[in-house]
Amino acid sequence: MSSLTEYKFENIYDFTAIIESHIDINWPLWNYPIKQFEDSSCNFRKTTLFHLYAVNILYNHFNRDFKKNEDYYQEEDVIESWYELFDAYEIYVPVYKFKESYTIYKWFLNRKKEFSLLFHYLAEESFYITFNNRNLMLKFNYLMKQIITDNIDTFNIKNKTKKGTIKRTNIPEWVKKAVFHRDKGRCVYCNTDLTMIFNTLVNKNYDHMVPLDLYGSNDPCNIQLSCETCNKTKSNTHHSTSKNYLTWW
Repeated sequence: MSSLTEYKFENIYDFTAIIESHIDINWPLWNYPIKQFEDSSCNFRKTTLFHLYAVNILYNHFNRDFKKNEDYYQEEDVIESWYELFDAYEIYVPVYKFKESYTIYKWFLNRKKEFSLLFHYLAEESFYITFNNRNLMLKFNYLMKQIITDNIDTFNIKNKTKKGTIKRTNIPEWVKKAVFHRDKGRCVYCNTDLTMIFNTLVNKNYDHMVPLDLYGSNDPCNIQLSCETCNKTKSNTHHSTSKNYLTWW
C-alpha cells in the first residue's frame, strides 16, 4: 500500500504555468540525458517523461532568466522569495552575498544541485495537478512523439520494433490503477461504466493516447481508459483523447 506524500504546493501553479506554456508551443527538451529519456519512453517508470521534461524546462527557463535579468533577481525581495521556497522544501542554501565578481547568475550556476533538487520536487507536484488533464497529456505526448521520432535511431535495438517504433510492453498494475482512478472507471470517449459493478459484459482497455505505431511511448502519461468498442474504433491510426470529465457534483 502506498504511503501518503506531503506536498507543499508553494507557488506550484506559477511553475506549472511555465511548464504548460512550453508544452503549448512544442518547446523541445534541451541538454537532457538521452539514456534516461529512452528508458522512460520504452519502459513504464514512476518518474515519467513529464517529470523529466518539467525539471529540464524549469532549469533551462530560469538559467536563461537569471542570466538575462540579473538586476531583477538581485533585488532583496526576489532573492528572499527563492530562499523561502528552498526553506519550504527543506533544502539548505547558503545566504547569497553580493559582490561585483559574484553575480546572481553565478550564484544560480553554483547552486545547480540545489535548484535541480527543488525542480524535482516541483515537477512531482506539478504532475499531481496536471495528470488529470488528459488534453494537456495528449499535447505533451504529441511533443514526446516528435522527440522520439528524432532520436529513435539512437535507441537500443531491443527497445524497437522492425518498423523502428517503440516495442509494446505490459502495462504495470500500478499504472492501470492510477489511470482507472483518474478516469473514474469510465471510457473517456463514451462514458461507459467499466467498473463491472453494474455491467459485467464490458471489457476495459488501457489505450495509448499516441499509439506506439505513431511513435508514442510506454509512459504513464500516455495511457487512458477506454471501452473495447471505442478502442477498436480509434485503432492505431491517430492520436486522441476526449475533453469529457465527470464533475465533482
